[in-house]
Amino acid sequence: MIATYESLQGDARGPGVEEWCQVDKARASLSATYQSLKGDPRYTEEYRAESAWAKYEQTKAQVEKLAPEARRKMLRSAEGLERMSIPTPEGEGIVTKTTDKLLLTAHERSRLEGLISRRQKMASKGPFGASPTDVLKAEYERGLAEGGPGGGATVRAVIGLVRDWGLDIDGVVDAQRKARHRSALEDARSARMRADMVGRSVPEPPFKKGTQGGAPRRTGTYASARGAFVPREEKPRDKQAIFTKRRPLWK
Repeated sequence: MIATYESLQGDARGPGVEEWCQVDKARASLSATYQSLKGDPRYTEEYRAESAWAKYEQTKAQVEKLAPEARRKMLRSAEGLERMSIPTPEGEGIVTKTTDKLLLTAHERSRLEGLISRRQKMASKGPFGASPTDVLKAEYERGLAEGGPGGGATVRAVIGLVRDWGLDIDGVVDAQRKARHRSALEDARSARMRADMVGRSVPEPPFKKGTQGGAPRRTGTYASARGAFVPREEKPRDKQAIFTKRRPLWK
């Protein structure tokens, strides 16, 4: 059965989903306002336009605030779930701020870079190639088996090289994933998919934006179609002309 947009949103859970639903609710309310104004014969065209554009500006401001927030929360959640999808030794993680562990990780990274370089040089002299992915996969499995701070450093160094060299992370870690890791990976993919589904566009009203003197007309529900009277600004008269006596008509 193919999932619909509505079913995907209805089944969605996690950070950013609430903001996503609020965005769609605001957009739906705006469309309903357009239809209501368009179908009611009591309103003048000017009132329809004024009301529709006012609702549009309100909804646009709301969507411009909520949509980026929804995407930010979803993508941040996806990144956390992706880290959870990578197996690590007991008590170790992909990210650490401990100084000793950071030093161990840097040392392991240098060792792995040297190992890959030597393997590639040896491969250039023989019939068999040395793939960086194969080397990192073997070292990753060794780090998991070793465990502890040393194994954790190896795993972090492998993940860092995979990221910086643009290699396929799944090709290195997927064989070691268990059910909980695969579940986290699936949730991460769903979160990224939802982030791409968050709409940011706001449809403009199907009414022309009437203006008078550079500002929107203020009309009531049953206002007449006549424009408002705008008095002309009186130009200042020359001061000298004001105080100069006029010649009498009989002279």
